[in-house]
Amino acid sequence: MQRIVAAEMQPGFRLRLRFADGLEGIADFAPLVARGGVYAAIAAAPEAVRIGPRGRSVEWPDGAGDTVDFCADALRLEIEGRSSAAA
Repeated sequence: MQRIVAAEMQPGFRLRLRFADGLEGIADFAPLVARGGVYAAIAAAPEAVRIGPRGRSVEWPDGAGDTVDFCADALRLEIEGRSSAAA
């Protein structure tokens, strides 16, 4: 199980993540933000990103008392896929 220890939103809805084992990378949220809908919470307050319980996710409050969240394992797979594609 992956654990996120740092999350910082960069310009263009790109989220820089660091995992407990030291891996760092960027997850691109721009395509999701462009869809709108539930992802509007990210567009409305990208800087509101926070690390979820036990580092198992990142999440944004949606303004209605809920959150939009993304699993650490899935984010790790996306980042690793980007890293291997660039190599």
